[in-house]
Amino acid sequence: EAGATCPICIDLLEEQEPYTTLVCPACKHAWYHRRCLQEQAVSAGISCFYCPMCRNREAVQAEMLNLGIRIPRRSPLWEQSQLYTALLERHSRCDASECLCPGGRQHGEEEG
Repeated sequence: EAGATCPICIDLLEEQEPYTTLVCPACKHAWYHRRCLQEQAVSAGISCFYCPMCRNREAVQAEMLNLGIRIPRRSPLWEQSQLYTALLERHSRCDASECLCPGGRQHGEEEG
C-alpha cells in the first residue's frame, strides 16, 4: 500500500520489497519493516511475539520463522531484566507530601 507506515516504528515503509517489508499472514493488512519485526521478536521471545495489529500468534510465528525471523525460545526480555520488580514491592509507609489516609502514615506498617 502506498504511504503505509510500519505499526512498530511508525516510519513510512519503503517500496514493499519482499525482503525489507513483511505483511502479517493473518490480517493481511499490517505491513512491517523486517528489522522492526526482528527486534520485536528478540525482545518478546516465543511466548509474547505476535502481530501487534491483530494479535495473532500461531500464523505469525510460523510465517516469520519461514521468512527467516529469529524468535528466541525464552521469556520476554522485560520479564528477565527485573524492570518491574519495584512495582511489586509494597510500601510500608505513606510517602505522599500530604498523607490523606485516615489511619495516618504508619497505617500500612501495621498491616504489613
